[in-house]
Amino acid sequence: MPMWVAFGDAVVRAEKITRDQFSPEHRNQVMRLGADGDALLFPDPRWRSVFLGAGEEKAAHLVRDHDARVFVVELIDERSYLNGRLADGVYFATLRHAGAERGAVPGRRFTGLIKAREYVHGYEWSRFQWRPDRRRFVDHLLTAYLRTWFTGRYQEYRVRFGDVHERNVLFEVRPLAARGVLVPARDASGAWRLVKVGVRPVDVR
Repeated sequence: MPMWVAFGDAVVRAEKITRDQFSPEHRNQVMRLGADGDALLFPDPRWRSVFLGAGEEKAAHLVRDHDARVFVVELIDERSYLNGRLADGVYFATLRHAGAERGAVPGRRFTGLIKAREYVHGYEWSRFQWRPDRRRFVDHLLTAYLRTWFTGRYQEYRVRFGDVHERNVLFEVRPLAARGVLVPARDASGAWRLVKVGVRPVDVR
C-alpha cells in the first residue's frame, strides 16, 4: 500500500518492501551504515532514515531506500537483548555490522547485531491519531472506538506474551482491502482518507 511518511521536514511517498525485494544490495547497505545523531547514514546517499525510538535492548529506525521502499532497521545491544520481536511479522535479515565495536555507530549501546524487518504503519495502543503531525481531541474518540473492537485481542496478547503494554501494541493502519475496522484519518501529506485499522504487537517476548 502506498503511504506518505515524514522524514524530518520532508513528507515522501513510499511503499513497504517485501521479502523478495530485500536484495543483497540492501544487506550491503545496512551492514555498512553509520550514524549522525539519530539519523543513520548509508553508502548510497539516496537512502534516508528516521529514528522511531529506543529501549534498553535496541534502537529502531525507519529506512527508505533508493526506490522509495521502507523497512525497519533494529540496532541491538546483545548484552541486554531478550529477543523482543515483531509478533507474526516478517524479518528480512539478521546481520552483523563489522565496524560497530570501533564506534561506527556512535551514541548507541550497539554491539553489532542488526535485524531488518517489515515496517508496521500505525499508532500506539495508548492513542490513535486523526493526524500524524499533531494531537487532537478527536483522537480520544477514535481511540475509544477502536478499543471497543480490539480490547479482547489486546488481552489475548497480554496472556500470550507477558510483557505487553500500551507502547508495544500498535493500531496498524491498513489498506481498504485488508481486514480491520473502518475509520477516517489523515495521512502525513494531510490528505483525508478512509483506512482499515487492526492491531499488531511490535516488540514482545
